[in-house]
Amino acid sequence: MMKSLKTILLVIAFCSCTQWLKAQVNDHIFPAAAEARKYIDFDSRGFLINGKRTFLVSAGMEYARIPHQLWYDRLLRLKRDGFNCVEIYTFWNFHEPQEGRFDFIGDHDLDAFLKTVKQLGMYCIVRVGPYYCAEWDSGGYPLWLRFKDNMIVRSPNAEFEKYMDRFFDKLIPIVSNNQINKGGSVILVQLENEHPAAWGTNIPNDYFKHLQDKALSLGIKVPYFFSGLHHGSDPAGTKKLSLDEPNRPNPWFSTEFWSVWYNVYGSTQKDADTYGRRTWKIIAHGGNGYNYYMAHGGTNFGYTNNNENAASYDYGAAVGQTGDLRPIYYQFKRNALFARGFEAILENSVATDAYKQLLSDTAIVVTARHSDAGDIVFFDHKSTGDAALPLSVGGLSATLTLGAGEILPVVHNFKLTDDITLNWALTRILGISRQGNTTTMVIYGQTGSPAELQLSARGRPVNVSGSNPVMVNGNEVVVRAAFDANRPLTYAFKAGAETIRIITVNPALADRTWFVADQNRNYVVTGPEYVGAVHTGAHGKVTLDTEHFWAQKELYPTWLFAEGYSKMTGVAKAIAGGYPQSKFTGSWQAKSASVATAVNFDDSHWKKSEKALEMGADGDLTANAWYRATIAVKTAGTYKLEASKGGGRFIVFIDGKKMVSGAINELQFGLTPGRHLMTIYAAHDGRDKLYNFIGNLQDMDTKGLAGEVILHRGPTALVDNWKMVAAADYKENDQLVIPAFDQAAPYQVGRREPGEKRGYLWYQAQVPLTDGRIPRFFTFRGIAEKAVVFIDGKEVARQTQRNKPLIVPYDPVSQNGAVTLSVFVESKAGGGNNRNNVAAGLSRPVEIIYRDDQPVTGWRLQGGPGDMSLAKGWQAMDTAAQFDRPYFFKNTFTVHKGAAQKQPMWRITFDGLSHGFIFINGHNIGGYPERVPIKSLYIPESWLKDGENTVVIYDEYGNRPDKVQIAPEAVASRDQQVVDFK
Repeated sequence: MMKSLKTILLVIAFCSCTQWLKAQVNDHIFPAAAEARKYIDFDSRGFLINGKRTFLVSAGMEYARIPHQLWYDRLLRLKRDGFNCVEIYTFWNFHEPQEGRFDFIGDHDLDAFLKTVKQLGMYCIVRVGPYYCAEWDSGGYPLWLRFKDNMIVRSPNAEFEKYMDRFFDKLIPIVSNNQINKGGSVILVQLENEHPAAWGTNIPNDYFKHLQDKALSLGIKVPYFFSGLHHGSDPAGTKKLSLDEPNRPNPWFSTEFWSVWYNVYGSTQKDADTYGRRTWKIIAHGGNGYNYYMAHGGTNFGYTNNNENAASYDYGAAVGQTGDLRPIYYQFKRNALFARGFEAILENSVATDAYKQLLSDTAIVVTARHSDAGDIVFFDHKSTGDAALPLSVGGLSATLTLGAGEILPVVHNFKLTDDITLNWALTRILGISRQGNTTTMVIYGQTGSPAELQLSARGRPVNVSGSNPVMVNGNEVVVRAAFDANRPLTYAFKAGAETIRIITVNPALADRTWFVADQNRNYVVTGPEYVGAVHTGAHGKVTLDTEHFWAQKELYPTWLFAEGYSKMTGVAKAIAGGYPQSKFTGSWQAKSASVATAVNFDDSHWKKSEKALEMGADGDLTANAWYRATIAVKTAGTYKLEASKGGGRFIVFIDGKKMVSGAINELQFGLTPGRHLMTIYAAHDGRDKLYNFIGNLQDMDTKGLAGEVILHRGPTALVDNWKMVAAADYKENDQLVIPAFDQAAPYQVGRREPGEKRGYLWYQAQVPLTDGRIPRFFTFRGIAEKAVVFIDGKEVARQTQRNKPLIVPYDPVSQNGAVTLSVFVESKAGGGNNRNNVAAGLSRPVEIIYRDDQPVTGWRLQGGPGDMSLAKGWQAMDTAAQFDRPYFFKNTFTVHKGAAQKQPMWRITFDGLSHGFIFINGHNIGGYPERVPIKSLYIPESWLKDGENTVVIYDEYGNRPDKVQIAPEAVASRDQQVVDFK
């Protein structure tokens, strides 16, 4: 049975990551400059922010994937989930899309984003690049950088460093001015990203020294590091679980804890359980923080996606593409609130075996963390099914039930206040809120399950009237708590001026419990599915903005707990009326996006070149381009088009007539004698993210046509009768002697054959000279390693770069008989570690270019889909009209925002369409079809108008939009509700 795509991608990612995982041996962090250490510092056991031990619970998100009008909303959702930090990329091509033209306003306003993070009381980790990965177009490199000669990226290369420095001169001062020592949110900076050579504080060459010097010269004072720290889907690992080695100079932190994956839309309870457990492992074994990649994925608007995704970058994240909340969101909240509630222990602790005796004869694994601030004992049930956990400590006795894979933390000897200590808590703790003289702790468990807590106070504790009673014996308090199926229960006592309140909730209400604040007042709220803004008015009146998701059937009352023993109950008013819908208000209009196919079209202003130039050479940043050239045909027949470099989808037009569409090696069509105008449309689905790439960008992932374009008479001719023999060991200066191939077996190009092992190999083939056709040259598209090519026994070419195309000219000695091609290859890809059965030597067929094949020259290039905003050309779409080339389609639809409290998350389907992009009120909401399991594109609510809105669809093959619909996504849409407390 074939593995799922998700599983395959995860396996590929794991295998491809092995090189740089080795580089993560150095996970060190450069310390802050002296002037910043008062604000951000660390030691071997944890982080200190403003002098306080702080557990970093960080949320990966990208401001580039969110309209700036929604930044505050998405950040607040993360804050409500327990995150105290966000981690971001600063994509180079997002801020310098055109050479020397920088964009830091609107959706690109990094300064405004960092100040919004600060406004919400959160911290920020900034990853400044210059490389980013992130399933983003070209990994973040600007397109114009591809056209710079003599430039090697991510290396000690003056040309690359020149352009990088110019970008950093604009970028890093924004970051520097928002550092925590200047009153901002930035606490850590990452230079580079997932570089094969250097992580942590390793400086293997001058490139990293240059990066370091540049960042420091531009004012970076907070701690920083190279590439990242502990990337993986299970950063704490499966074998070595001690994250606090004695020689560690800095805290353990994961900058990319991959939660779910980029080919997923939405997450499940199984995901929540899986990644919740992996988070508990970090907390339990000495980790000092983590950053989920991603906690909110967002959207690849415009042309920002790479070739692995389209518009959605949902990632299955805790906060979805539309701002919806998934099961994993609520699990992450449990992890986060606990870690932050007990950060005084976790950020200054060591492992201890002191609690192994608490269990005997059990499969449950016991580990513990010890600190001057207290201890946490972790009980790990790794097996399936439920397991009983009998505990008897400090006069308490309770048998808890652990679920499959659950890790349960039990807190011991922790000071809730200066005068009150939590001796033992045999229960699950959600979090702690300090509300003036009141300390509120929320615990959770199934109805009927036990919960026992023991506390001690300096003064004499007394019960609080109105709460469930606690047992007081001298200065000791025992709480035997229960969990109600429908409402929170409270247990409270006072000792001197301090009040301790324990709130018990069932797991469903634990998900709906929120720790919020307003005007320096902390509140615990239970009941709503989400709490947004909090407003504290005169005379203690509190108003909450809450949300009710349409897919949720149960609507709880809302309970609010403020300072002192006070509990207020409010009920959100139900929103009347059904769910809103939207229909197109007019008939579809159509407009050709293919005017360039006309013979009389004026292309004089297009970019001109003898050989074809790749897409983007004219400065266009879109995923579409047109090429035009004139060809002269002598003989009628079938011809095939081929480019020496290029990629994407193509449509060929001859004299305005569509001939064929497909990939570059599939473009075969008939021609008559004479001169013809050839127009070629090119499109692509995003450029490679260039993971692990160091080199010249001109060698990677060319889109459109590039280099020499050949018009073959007949199909492409291939050398297809190869044989192979293994060679003896070879030294650099050895003379190569072509062996005999009489007994050699046939060899299939592109597939590893028996005997094709690592080492040195010879390949040979005979190319018959028939029909009077003489080769001009042979094109090797894929030589796996270094190679030497011989023609008729004479050395004619050498290849020194892996898989780089090699064009070998042929100087005919005779026009009769056959040509003998011999190739010597140094192979490193074969052998037992060749899991993908890839050929060790010749990975792609060798092509023959004949002398009667015609080079196409005199090219003109124009990128972009055309101007859809011009009124000219739009016509009502006939009900029977069919289109066979790029077209625009336009319509209007109405949505009502305003006073209505319903908040539909609108999506537009692409049913019946081919490939293309959708524009809403002029905003490019991304490309289709999606690469994730959802058949529509998200329309950001901030880009919609109250009333009539315009949609324009750009479809590459002119597929009609008859089946396209606009509808709310039910699982993500919600009602906004206001809850008043008096």
